[in-house]
Amino acid sequence: MRPTRAAELVIAGVVTGVLAYLLLGWTYRSLPELPRTGPLSVFVVALVELQTADITRRRLAGRPGTKPIMPITVARLAVLAKASSLTAAVMAGGWAALLGYTAAHYDEFGTAGADLITAGLGLGSAVALLAVALLLERVCRVRRR
Repeated sequence: MRPTRAAELVIAGVVTGVLAYLLLGWTYRSLPELPRTGPLSVFVVALVELQTADITRRRLAGRPGTKPIMPITVARLAVLAKASSLTAAVMAGGWAALLGYTAAHYDEFGTAGADLITAGLGLGSAVALLAVALLLERVCRVRRR
């Protein structure tokens, strides 16, 4: 498995952002106000992955008080990290599109102000997940001897 490339993440985020922005132009009027707690679940996943990265790093280093970790577990965590980083890039593109759209049409729609805040929180959560997923992937890399 190859490490995640930044270009792949940027392309996924930009393509999703452009498509989401176009879709918002056609459908935003009919959407209900977005729940403010929506981005919270993504942030919780980022926190769980951060703790997993810390525990995995300590177990791979053989620190006292930790059990050895099975190689298949490390491989599974690496796959989780790759999937999380791509998902976070796509989500960041979508939230960025919503942020841009609601900022541009702030005076036009009644729900745009609340959705603007939710989009900012969503974008922040997606970026946090992206950073933590890349950290977890880095922790899971096999060191060449």
